[in-house]
Amino acid sequence: MKERDLPPCGCLEPGTANPSTCYCGVDDLLRIIRRRYSLAVMNVIHAREAPRYHDLANALQPISSSTLSETLQALEAARLLDRQQSPADGQAVTYRLTPSGVKLLTRLRGLLTDLDGEGLP
Repeated sequence: MKERDLPPCGCLEPGTANPSTCYCGVDDLLRIIRRRYSLAVMNVIHAREAPRYHDLANALQPISSSTLSETLQALEAARLLDRQQSPADGQAVTYRLTPSGVKLLTRLRGLLTDLDGEGLP
């Protein structure tokens, strides 16, 4: 690996540098939540009790089905939401935020509230 390929914190692998200067894991998380609908999807899931795919699609009009599907998969891979199949009906799938997803959404809302209180646009 060439020096120019190293992240600014100097990690050869994510998390191998000093934890106070290594933000490699944050980059991956930011890549996911920067997606156009990620935070909106998380917000809808958090506001409703175990929504199904069609509930999300209806709440997030005009999101395309492929974009919604990709966003759900990315959020699940990041362990920010859980996809659960109903034991009674093997085809009924619902979504819930994980504790990490709830914590992230809550902290982002708090950050926005703090920034808004400082008179930022």
